[in-house]
Amino acid sequence: MSGIIKSESLHLQAYHIIKKSIMEGERKPSERIVEARVANQLGISRGPVREAIRMLIQDGLLIYNDGFVRVYQPTVQDIMEIFQCRESLETLAIKLAIRNITDEELEQLAANIKETKNTLEHDMHLGELDQQFHAIIFRASKNNQLIELLEVIKMKVHYMRNSMVGGDFYPSFIEEHERIFEALVEGNEDEAVKIIHRHIENGLEGVLLHIKK
Repeated sequence: MSGIIKSESLHLQAYHIIKKSIMEGERKPSERIVEARVANQLGISRGPVREAIRMLIQDGLLIYNDGFVRVYQPTVQDIMEIFQCRESLETLAIKLAIRNITDEELEQLAANIKETKNTLEHDMHLGELDQQFHAIIFRASKNNQLIELLEVIKMKVHYMRNSMVGGDFYPSFIEEHERIFEALVEGNEDEAVKIIHRHIENGLEGVLLHIKK
């Protein structure tokens, strides 16, 4: 767990530190979060930690369970509902991106795909690059409300992948990224929507497959 910088807001620092430990799998699903223990680890009072925990409950990464605060443990139904929302929202995002994407954003996608291919050989930072690819498309939609909604979904999908799948990716995901990019370049909305549906369905199947194991 990272340390505290005294010159910055303590509750925000605590929030980001705890969130990072959850997102990276350092804290496991259903693990109990004890306010006093976290405060002691960070070397700060319990007040900022209490506020950070409140913010993380709002994010959905922490929950009250049996009178205790615990790391969110998604059920199969939760996972299916989140991916259902993701599919609807990303379908809208890709449709808007077809109309609004800039040359600069297309260049960013091309660079992301190139870096992902290089990273694939070493199996490092794939999660960050995958998130970056989708975030570029979100921004290209030019719809701020949609971008905010997708950020919440993206966070939960990333958490599920790290905590329940171990960060693994199915083999064809980079090929699907390339096909999404090609559809954006060509302005082919039907093809882009078809691929994004398959891409998200494959992601859901990957998570559910690991749960069954």
